[in-house]
Amino acid sequence: MKEYKRPEYHFVRNPGGLSGGELAKLSDDELSRYLNNGSYLQEKKKYQIRPDFILREIAGEYAIVPVGTGNGNPLENTVMAPNGSAVFIWKNFEQPSTLEDVVIRGMLEYDVAEDILRRSVENFVADALDYKILEEVS
Repeated sequence: MKEYKRPEYHFVRNPGGLSGGELAKLSDDELSRYLNNGSYLQEKKKYQIRPDFILREIAGEYAIVPVGTGNGNPLENTVMAPNGSAVFIWKNFEQPSTLEDVVIRGMLEYDVAEDILRRSVENFVADALDYKILEEVS
């Protein structure tokens, strides 16, 4: 028997210039080559906040607190104070999400240019991976 997984979907940017109608006309092999040629595989990566960190709201202010001990993380003895936009991004990575998932949700939440939001999310992911706050999940 197959292992059951909770249904989920994620947003992934179209890596090329074809429209939805043009993509629908491609054969399975052509579509596979199209999707695997470019950033599609990279954009399918899902990330999640590591369980060693929690976000707490205290009197209307947020704090990110490392709760893991002895893992050698340079943030082990720090408390981070994120602004509202960082809290939004953080909350979106509490469950497995792609970078594109968070950008799409952010576009629905904020009045901001897509390229600015995308850069912010990309920077968050890069920094959070460097500091071992975020992990890639399957």
